[in-house]
Amino acid sequence: MIETLHGRISSKTPDLLLQVGPLGMRLEISGQTRSALPDVGVESTVFTELHVREDALNLIGFATREEREVYRVLTSISGVGKRLALAILSELTTADLALAVSRGDEKGLTGISGVGKKTASRLLLELSSRLEAFLPESDYRTESVAAAVADPHREEALLALVALGLQRAVAERALAVIKDEDLDVEELIRRALSGEAAG
Repeated sequence: MIETLHGRISSKTPDLLLQVGPLGMRLEISGQTRSALPDVGVESTVFTELHVREDALNLIGFATREEREVYRVLTSISGVGKRLALAILSELTTADLALAVSRGDEKGLTGISGVGKKTASRLLLELSSRLEAFLPESDYRTESVAAAVADPHREEALLALVALGLQRAVAERALAVIKDEDLDVEELIRRALSGEAAG
């Protein structure tokens, strides 16, 4: 497995052409990586992922290890291939994608070419607990979500929702948007499950 490549950038449009010694390597890249890489003629190191098909072997290049990890998470989802994953990473940074997922921002995802409402819903569901490591430190989860589960009733409701099969991040979001105070545990659970919190 090729972990990284280091060489001189010959071109970044549309693919990355990297001169590695006597070899000229072509790598597909996202818009995020294209913007992050230095100018043509400058040496750079890129992280790589090998995409294998029956009729081709393609190298994907990433400016950061984090973007490659998010790409791997995206392509592990059924129906999300190399092209769609790169399209998503061309429109959103890893932090912005993690924020969109954390906030359940379906509209933000459907604005990406190739992502319809059904795909956006699947992404939100399957990514809900898998991108937390990429959230910026200032994300609202450190404030509103933390506050939403700070009192004993909400903490108990959170544990109950997780026990019922909800992923923790989904349960936290459902509780975070319930603004009414002094609700008992049963009412918090009912609202979270019924979808009233979404309103």
